[in-house]
Amino acid sequence: MKIRIFIALAGLTLLSIYLTACKHEPELPPGTPTVCFDNDVMLIINSNCNVSGCHGGGEGPRLSTYEEVSKYVTAGKPMQSRLHKVITYHSNLMGLMPPKPKSPLTSSQIDIISIWILQGATHTTCP
Repeated sequence: MKIRIFIALAGLTLLSIYLTACKHEPELPPGTPTVCFDNDVMLIINSNCNVSGCHGGGEGPRLSTYEEVSKYVTAGKPMQSRLHKVITYHSNLMGLMPPKPKSPLTSSQIDIISIWILQGATHTTCP
């Protein structure tokens, strides 16, 4: 009986630690280049998301403009942004995006989107 109580208390302790753990946003190192929405982020979205059978073919939310993409972004906070969550977490309700048979985004592509969000998720075009 004491073992069951000990295991239950240990489980509750671990659960409370997990739920209250600090989940802070990453910080950009000094000198991080500016990520431009039109030149960088939209290029990734158009080649991986705005395709037939996905967000470009009438299924799911549209992601063909800045206004549509920005609905799923919390500027400055990638960890709170739906866009970031669906391209990085295997446990989201819809599954990892893009879904199979497409390949998941590369870490470089995810980094570009994350940096753009951290930099304020503005609608920018770079030369």
